[in-house]
Amino acid sequence: MGTEAPGRPVRDARSRARASVLALLAASTGLVATGQPWVVRQGVDAAGVSTQESWTGRELAAPVVAVLLVVAAAALAGLAWRGRPGLGARVLALVAAVAALGLVAGARPQDPAPWWWVGLGAAAVAVLGTLLAVRPVPRAGRAGGAARTAGARVATGPSGEDHERARRSDEASWAALSRGEDPTLAPARSEEGAAGTMSDEGTDASRTDPSSR
Repeated sequence: MGTEAPGRPVRDARSRARASVLALLAASTGLVATGQPWVVRQGVDAAGVSTQESWTGRELAAPVVAVLLVVAAAALAGLAWRGRPGLGARVLALVAAVAALGLVAGARPQDPAPWWWVGLGAAAVAVLGTLLAVRPVPRAGRAGGAARTAGARVATGPSGEDHERARRSDEASWAALSRGEDPTLAPARSEEGAAGTMSDEGTDASRTDPSSR
């Protein structure tokens, strides 16, 4: 589990890069669609000759070309830049893609040609790609890392207490040695000292008691 946390930022960066590439390709497709006829009308003139009129996307929605160029340039900058500049470029691409989708949808003719649908789909894909490119980083990895850190601290708690107890025991042993005592025999000496004290007290009592004589 510890090896997944470092790899997650790499996967997020790659997914953002793929999303930016998707937005760049969609904007390029939309630019191609704007140069094609979005509406074709056929009719017959007064002489009985059939006529055909067509209007391209650039004629019906001229600003959409400039907006799609902004989408392409911003998506490309988002691929090349890192940090806040890259994020700002991706946000700009998202705003421009939404504007392009609104322009294409607003220029819908009564009988749209297939190329209008291509332009509309390209603008929608550009919005999706730029939206994926600016999505926030999931916080599950950070929460998992905090939980693992807390677990590691809890796990190291008892061992720290053992080290502290051993350190105090060593200090007590060195203190006993500095007094000229053997720390391994300290309990036995105390017991012998206590017994000797009691025996001495009994002997003194027998010597001073007149009734014993």
